[in-house]
Amino acid sequence: MASNEHRSLQDPNLHNPKGYQGANNDTVLSKGSGTSSIARDGSLAWLSKSNVGAINYQMQGYSVGIANFQHGEDITNSKSPSPFAMNVDYGSPTVSTGSISPETVFGIGQSCVIHKNSKVIGISGWLTSSGTANVTIAICKVTPNPNSTSAIVPIVIDEFVIVGGGNKSKLVNFSQSTITLPSLSSGDIIFPMIKEVVDRAGSSLSVNLNVESVAL
Repeated sequence: MASNEHRSLQDPNLHNPKGYQGANNDTVLSKGSGTSSIARDGSLAWLSKSNVGAINYQMQGYSVGIANFQHGEDITNSKSPSPFAMNVDYGSPTVSTGSISPETVFGIGQSCVIHKNSKVIGISGWLTSSGTANVTIAICKVTPNPNSTSAIVPIVIDEFVIVGGGNKSKLVNFSQSTITLPSLSSGDIIFPMIKEVVDRAGSSLSVNLNVESVAL
């Protein structure tokens, strides 16, 4: 038996894997899914680290569109028809000109707590609308201060417009890969807000979306 088996080689005598020299920085080696039933015929590929270890936050709700942004009901509100209802008037059509109390943001049915420092790399989902007006969705974040009860101005992670399909059975797809402010910190609370263009508000809206992030 040969004395230089690969498993016995020391580090200076080992070679880099195939494709290493031409691979971009911050990539990792993976094996594609392939096409065979045994799932072993995939080819080696170098993938961006941003596509590995993704953390997903799912948000779903419904609303009747108004000109101001609306956010989700408090899950403890006995008057709320559902924790999925997004019918609380934010009081402003612009996120930066309003504010929200820590108690309110903590109780929003669609809110999610970030558990590690990360960045948003994509937002995608579906919207249904009984109307054809523009609908704006804002994905927001707040960073709670445990020593303060003061209202907080949310930060917009990303804001985008979708044109309503004019029928609740018609799903309109949206996808965002360029994120305005993607940075998230451990302990941040993220949540969606929604509004409809001012002169044609009143449509029945439903949204189901996913916020995808990767750890830093």
